Formats: sequence, C-alpha cells, structure tokens
Amino acid sequence: MKMVGRVEVPQEAFIAALTTDADVDKAKAKAKG
Repeated sequence: MKMVGRVEVPQEAFIAALTTDADVDKAKAKAKG
C-alpha cells in the first residue's frame, strides 16, 4: 500500500513488488500461449 505524504514501504521494495507483478503477468501470458 502506498500512502500519499508518508512512506509506508521502502521505494526499493515497492519497485521490486512491481517488477515481480510484471514478471508474473508475463509468465501467465506465456502459459496461456
């Protein structure tokens, strides 16, 4: 969760989470063929 005006999650962790989500989406797309 990202709160405006307050740091809830370290930026690196936030970016890592976004990258992980993107990788999962790519994996699902490949699985569907």
